[in-house]
Amino acid sequence: MLIITVLLSIAFGLLLMMLHMILPWLFGPIIAAASVRKISGRQMIWPKWLADSGLFILGAQIGTSFTLKVLSDIRNDLFHIVLLNIIIIGAAILLSLIYRKITQCSYETAFLSAVPGALSQMIVMAEENKRADLLAVTLSQTSRLLFVVMIVPFIASFSSGAATGSVIHSESIFHVLSFNQILFIVSLTGLFFIFLRRIHFPVPQLLAPIFIMAGWNIVTGDSFSIPYYLIAAAQLLFGIRIGLQLVDLSSSLTFRLFLGITVQNTLLILVTFVAALFMTDHPFNDTFLSLAPGGMAQIVIVALETGSNIAMISSYHIFRIFLILLVVAPFMQTVLKRFDKSI
Repeated sequence: MLIITVLLSIAFGLLLMMLHMILPWLFGPIIAAASVRKISGRQMIWPKWLADSGLFILGAQIGTSFTLKVLSDIRNDLFHIVLLNIIIIGAAILLSLIYRKITQCSYETAFLSAVPGALSQMIVMAEENKRADLLAVTLSQTSRLLFVVMIVPFIASFSSGAATGSVIHSESIFHVLSFNQILFIVSLTGLFFIFLRRIHFPVPQLLAPIFIMAGWNIVTGDSFSIPYYLIAAAQLLFGIRIGLQLVDLSSSLTFRLFLGITVQNTLLILVTFVAALFMTDHPFNDTFLSLAPGGMAQIVIVALETGSNIAMISSYHIFRIFLILLVVAPFMQTVLKRFDKSI
């Protein structure tokens, strides 16, 4: 069944590419996997290591976009990175009150469902909090990723004239580096991934190759990119997992929860849209994707396909991860524990 899903994903991807559809190698596998799962009615488990392989490839491409000049530009934009991330996280927490009103859940569930870009951290906190509904938090956080995947690409595509495949700006890594150099980078990435996983850092599959590739790029000055066929393969591996999740989640969503998630995420994307229009001097598409309330992997896929500033966008999302881990999550954990004790 998995082989049929992969073959059908390739067929759908080629079809959507021929139709000039945005993100053909993401939406094709999503449609294929969801169709196979629905029609067959059989439970399908997509191996986690396959989806993780896709994240490693995407992380490597992000890392190659970081240069000394890019880092200098990011440093100059640090004020906006901090301010806009605080605004987006603050807006998400405020919108959680509307979510709570619609779903009639507890404050704990609403807050933990609201914070964007920290799925694993929020789920762990929901497990530890007595008054939080773990199922609702998991569904809300996961559904947001799917929601963003469905809406954000179409908004981003309106302000981008880039064609599919425009991510290739320099020579392939296989032409620039020797086999031994590539083997060294892969080994170093594997070790760093193990370290990040040991300390329970979020999305180590994406961040490990980003940091290693960026470090190599800055130290050596080499300029290269990941071949587009590998990026398409990464999207396919990731898209199949999203398609299967979409079907599984649809069977667990109640109407009230679906309405709360839809309203909350629509308003949050609207806040992002307005902030992107008025709050920086960067092109709209770069700013909008930098602030979009989705997972980093999904947003970067959109950025790759629309020819956006990958380094800028990923830097905003990396900072958001650190902000949530080091400030927002500990603060929320302290507040919720005190609130739990007072009840």
